[in-house]
Formats: sequence, C-alpha cells, structure tokens
Amino acid sequence: MEEKITVTMTDEYLFDFTLYHTYSKLSGFLTNVLGLAVMFMGFIMLFMGKIQPVQLIFYLAASVIFIGYTPVLLRIRAKKQAKEIEELNCPGEYTFGEAGITVVRRRKEEHYTWEQIRKVVATPKTIGFYYGSDDALIIPKVDFGDRFVPIMTMVTRHVRPGCVRLR
Repeated sequence: MEEKITVTMTDEYLFDFTLYHTYSKLSGFLTNVLGLAVMFMGFIMLFMGKIQPVQLIFYLAASVIFIGYTPVLLRIRAKKQAKEIEELNCPGEYTFGEAGITVVRRRKEEHYTWEQIRKVVATPKTIGFYYGSDDALIIPKVDFGDRFVPIMTMVTRHVRPGCVRLR
C-alpha cells in the first residue's frame, strides 16, 4: 500500500518548522529564560531602589532583544531560504510506502527507510520527519489533504514507538 502527496514549501511553513526546531532545544529555551530573567532583574532592582525608572527601560529593551531576536532572525532566514534553495521552489512528490518515504523533485529521487526516521514531530502548520539530528523532511499539514490519517497510520506502524510526537 502506498500513499502519494504533492508537497509545496513556502517561507511560512519553513519558518513554522524552524521555530519549533529552535525552541525544542535547550538553547532556545534558555534564550527565553535569559530574556525574562533580565526583565525581572530590572523590576527587582527598581523596587529595591538600586536603579532609577529610566534605567528600567534599558533592562526591558535588553529583555525584548533576547526574546525577540531569534524569531525575527528565523523569519528572515526562512524568507531567504525559500527564495534561494532550489529544492524549496518546486513541488515534490512524496510517496509513503512499506519501505519508507520516497521524495521525487526535479527528476531527482531520494529514499528514506523507516529505520532512518529518528522522530516525527508536529508543529502548528507542519509535520517534520527527522532523518538526522538536524535534518528533516518538512511537510505542510495542508499538503496531506485527505491522506493524513492513512499516512500517519503507516508512520506510527513503522517508526519506533515513542519517536512519533503528534498533537
């Protein structure tokens, strides 16, 4: 049994996935913690009388920079990658079968066995099939259409238990 879908990547879907990928790691989490810590430190120092209200603005600005820098940078990178990377500019045919996932794009064929798939994750707009620690096939949820349930049933049957994280 095989299921085929056509996948078209956009900068919006790429941004959605890279945002998940970045913040699912410890470094992404710690960046947010640092930003919040700077903000709380500014308020604490203000209430303790160690700084003036005007100086609090600098703490709040630093906090916004720590928290906002990564999403803004990822948005810019996604737009740039969507324009520059040839593979993202043309639709690809994805075939899900008993042996794995086959991707055909511009007459180039790549095959990923189910044993290669390390984990499957869901973001708000995409599903990512990791075949390396930082390498993934990214498929927008809308591209699954009415084939979503049969494909995900096949995925959960073939990918190791505990490696499929869908919400």
